[in-house]
Amino acid sequence: MKISVGVQAVIILNNMLLTIEKVEDDGDVCYILPGGKQEFGETLEQALRREVYEEVGINVEVQELLFLREFISANHIIAEAHSKLHIVSPIFYCRMNPDDVIPQVAPHPDPGQLGVEWIDVHDLFSLRFYPIELVLQLIEIASGNRTMPCYVGDMN
Repeated sequence: MKISVGVQAVIILNNMLLTIEKVEDDGDVCYILPGGKQEFGETLEQALRREVYEEVGINVEVQELLFLREFISANHIIAEAHSKLHIVSPIFYCRMNPDDVIPQVAPHPDPGQLGVEWIDVHDLFSLRFYPIELVLQLIEIASGNRTMPCYVGDMN
């Protein structure tokens, strides 16, 4: 199998994080950062702008790289169902125009996508949010304390 690149966006307004609400394989609802796979010939920035537009319906300005995350499925609980995934995810801070209105239906939602949810960063621990390991850093970012770009390793 090949390693794929899956870009993700951190979009925060007034302590609220923009997330994608989706149904997991087990039928439970989870929340993830907007984003998706980079296509051949795209820069990371182009891929992220395209993915956010497809899933959310807004244009974003890609800012700095916050985190570099890996997901190696064989190391996680989903290994039985998805044993061949290895995704490298650059996670960027993005800005949206505060006057933009998120449409009720995304232009090209992912399979299993239920919608878009603004979630208070302090509530992320009580939800099935991925990657949960980043919540403390997301709270810091929401409070105005930017982290340095960092490799955060293999996390679910």
